[in-house]
Amino acid sequence: MQALEFGDPASVGRFQVLARIGAGGMGTVYLGRSPAGRSVAVKVVHPVLAADPEIRDRFRREVWAAQAIGGAFTAPLVDTDPDAAVPWLVTEFLPAVSLRDAVRDFGVLPPTAVWPLAAGLGEALVAIHAAGVAHLDLKPSNVLLTADGPRVIDFGISRPSGEISGPTLPAGSPGFMSPEQVGGRALGPASDVFSLGSTLAYACTAMEPFGEGPPHVKMFRIDHEVPPLVGIADENLRIFLANCMIREPAGRPTAVQLTSYLASVTRSSGSSWLPPAVVTEIDRRASEAQNPPVERAIGPRMAVEMPPRRRMSRRALLFGGIGGAVVLAAGIGVPTLYALDTKPKPAPTPKPTPKPTASPAAVHTLEFYFTGNVALTSVTYTVNGQAMTLKNVRLPWRQVVKLPSGKGKNTWQLTYGFPPGEIQHRVLVDGFQVTTGVDGVSGQQGSGKDSGYTYT
Repeated sequence: MQALEFGDPASVGRFQVLARIGAGGMGTVYLGRSPAGRSVAVKVVHPVLAADPEIRDRFRREVWAAQAIGGAFTAPLVDTDPDAAVPWLVTEFLPAVSLRDAVRDFGVLPPTAVWPLAAGLGEALVAIHAAGVAHLDLKPSNVLLTADGPRVIDFGISRPSGEISGPTLPAGSPGFMSPEQVGGRALGPASDVFSLGSTLAYACTAMEPFGEGPPHVKMFRIDHEVPPLVGIADENLRIFLANCMIREPAGRPTAVQLTSYLASVTRSSGSSWLPPAVVTEIDRRASEAQNPPVERAIGPRMAVEMPPRRRMSRRALLFGGIGGAVVLAAGIGVPTLYALDTKPKPAPTPKPTPKPTASPAAVHTLEFYFTGNVALTSVTYTVNGQAMTLKNVRLPWRQVVKLPSGKGKNTWQLTYGFPPGEIQHRVLVDGFQVTTGVDGVSGQQGSGKDSGYTYT
């Protein structure tokens, strides 16, 4: 959890915003409080994406799925406004660790934890499919480990089962997609069963079944009828996962059949079903929600309900100059950056009137900001010919560069690479956005470039 940043909302709907939980390609998730003091998770679409019809459709699907399924095996929906100028939804805050983070930070789960995980996710899929929904993006980062069992989140690409009977475009997360998703064939609940097997295989091995390169080592090929799940010592678990991951959808068991089998082999593992290190981290996050990081003194923030910012062309922003950008920002409600100081000021001592001198040149800043659901493999930012390259950059990432004082033209260029996933970047001058972009290639590594200039 992180302190709020400049530009974060002060409130969303009736909910106070207290801290950042995380950010992805589509939006930011905040820790919030209800008027009655209840801890909630507030998901807000990135303002620069709010006018994108595809993003809005994806957000509405997520809301629809959450309402259709209920909260027994997902994060319960508390409130939402998918039609707001900046769409948002609020769910119950769950002290939890994602399966991805748990394996990355604490190592693979033992079979004594994987079996209850399988049973919990199997029950979740039964509820999801009974509601007429196919999730289509079940993966470790979309599985939350809580003290009382796993929860499934992020229904952004889910579909009503009746709407996906024909050929589709490839959709999902590389490394965990079913063969029919990769091939753009007809999809259905069986695709979620395959992804369940892939997700549990990751829990056992810390390897993405169909990923490339460290730490995404290939475990098996997608053209195997029954994948040889190398590295999993528990034979019954290997057989269970292999049945989930049969190539042809018709050959896989249903979620109901899986839970029936799991009920006969899964037993209570005592006071906690998770390893002690994971339990400790969940407890730490629960405590952190009660005492969130203190917000830095950055001045007033806006509520999400404010009218959307007036969109301007990149050409108008770049050629309008820094002075023009500041005037425009003042007209559309962008908060001014300043430090809060509540100490009383002593009465000023009279001084002789100084001789007139030239006013100091204003200091301007150029800011690069990335969010996304993967790390950048590399990023190079070049300002006035001076380049800096960073490798393996975790997101969100921000870099602020001071521009030379005086009048003149400043040039900048941004190049970056990333694994399969979603990346969003923004470039700001003096806190005012001048360009933005969203990248993401399903199943392929990506790269991007942006450049421009401004006058100071």
